[in-house]
Amino acid sequence: MGTRIRALLGGKTHVTVRIDNNANQNQPIAVSLVIVHNEALFGKLLEMPSKDWFEKREQIKRDYREGESLDYWEWEWVPDQQVPLQELALKPGAVGGLVFAGYNSPGAHRVRIDPLQDIVIHLSEKEFSVETLKK
Repeated sequence: MGTRIRALLGGKTHVTVRIDNNANQNQPIAVSLVIVHNEALFGKLLEMPSKDWFEKREQIKRDYREGESLDYWEWEWVPDQQVPLQELALKPGAVGGLVFAGYNSPGAHRVRIDPLQDIVIHLSEKEFSVETLKK
């Protein structure tokens, strides 16, 4: 399904995860993928480092209804873990998306994504990256 059609109708996106054997200095990593349907909320989340997301997410979820203002997926992975392909169902009307990773090292540990594109999340020792896959 093309990007424009997915924007109007929703669809699926695929997330591939690669985890180094020393990721997060050999500690488990919490990861949240958040798809936002509310412009004001998206603006707030774009300013929020991952530490704040993980501390405030329960209140954010209470303040903004899942399925209306945001959708989210949460995982915790360990270094060198083999993660199967994640297939996520998307609702139409997404404003944007973010990936937050709970690293022990200093930094924002937040990456903005296009929710209509498949992505690869690469978790390394002190940081992570997200690559967009061409369709």
